[in-house]
Amino acid sequence: MPSVIADVLLVSPNSLIRPVCVEIDDAGKIGQVFEGHDPPAGSHVIFDGAGDTYLTAGFIDIHTHGANGFDLSDATPEAVETMARAKLAEGVTTFLPTTWTATPEHTRQMAEAAAAYRENQRFARTPFLHIEGPYLNPDQAGAQDVRYMRPPDLAEIEALNAVCPVGLLSLAIEREGALDLIRELRRRGIVTSAAHSAATYAEFVEARNAGLGHLTHYCNQMSALHHREVGLVGGGLLDDNVMIELICDGIHLSPDMIRLAFKHRSLERLMLITDSMAASHLGDGTYPLHDGEIIVKDGAARIPAGNLAGSVVTFDEALRKAVKYTGLSLNDIVRTTGANQAKSLGLRDRGSIKQGYLADLTLLSPGLEVIAVYVGGEQRFSA
Repeated sequence: MPSVIADVLLVSPNSLIRPVCVEIDDAGKIGQVFEGHDPPAGSHVIFDGAGDTYLTAGFIDIHTHGANGFDLSDATPEAVETMARAKLAEGVTTFLPTTWTATPEHTRQMAEAAAAYRENQRFARTPFLHIEGPYLNPDQAGAQDVRYMRPPDLAEIEALNAVCPVGLLSLAIEREGALDLIRELRRRGIVTSAAHSAATYAEFVEARNAGLGHLTHYCNQMSALHHREVGLVGGGLLDDNVMIELICDGIHLSPDMIRLAFKHRSLERLMLITDSMAASHLGDGTYPLHDGEIIVKDGAARIPAGNLAGSVVTFDEALRKAVKYTGLSLNDIVRTTGANQAKSLGLRDRGSIKQGYLADLTLLSPGLEVIAVYVGGEQRFSA
């Protein structure tokens, strides 16, 4: 007998929010979606939303370094598993552990840790690794370590990909060799994203023609908009097809900038991310960061020099802020929480509530707090 999540409000792009009951088959995939409050007679109800619980496709966080005291740079399976468990509490069912600029040896250890978790994905799913750095521009370092920044290296990415599948690479597109790497990775199905870059708009266009797909943490550590050189920020506004990552914490992007992005970019091109660090979930305080420290105060994470160092925002908090700042409807904004990420990375079995898709589902209160999370039809988090 199929399991049923009953009497919930379906939140799906291009669809009115409406009461439904959702069937989950024995393979952990979505079966039929029944209209109305009442499940079919004889159904095995595993969750009753009582008519006021939102049901969305599980969130997909493609950019996250750490959470709850652990960071991928710890390079241990325990760190990745802790991240995966913490992400569930944010409504995230799929995430990409994201590296930090480090030595080749340390980067490989991070890939090995992610690969080890992939052998037994007990919490959120981890289909790919996100490599952020080391091919960055030192002049746009932010909190990344300039000591280990180096030119693009296809052989290094090939070696990492053999350890753990690489789905996304963030790099400075103006570095020598970057365009050739973008072209080659495009042929291999690996998405590339402009990050920590001082590229001109002309260099952005070249990279797009080579196959660049994303802009990493839009506006942060990238060439700014200027009336005589629009840079990467201007590229994000002018190019109708590039995918844009947004940290909607009100710190990395002001509420006005978030409104601007949502107003002038198609909802099909925006993706919420957290860019979260180990201090996420821990509150204000001072915490270790690689071989330094991070200071969290009033929701902002900074290194002692004052540079922002990733974020401590949770994915569900980012969703709440996006709704608050933009005034858009929830069923419009949920495109940016999973569907776009899945499409861009070629994950054709998740990101939407459709028959035959993975039953990776997030249930939210009327205030958009996470109530429960299902991965493959199995409840893996309950508030």
